[in-house]
Amino acid sequence: MKKVMNWSILLLVLFSLTACVAATSGDPIRVKCPSCGYEFEIPHEE
Repeated sequence: MKKVMNWSILLLVLFSLTACVAATSGDPIRVKCPSCGYEFEIPHEE
C-alpha cells in the first residue's frame, strides 16, 4: 500500500510540474470574453 501511495504522489507532482512548463511557453494565451465574444491575447507573467 505504501508503494501505491508513493507512486500516486510522484505522478501528481510530475503532472503539476508539466502543467507549469506548458503555461510558460512562448505562445501568447488567447482569451475569449464570454459576454461579448471579443478575443484577445494576454501577456505571460514572468
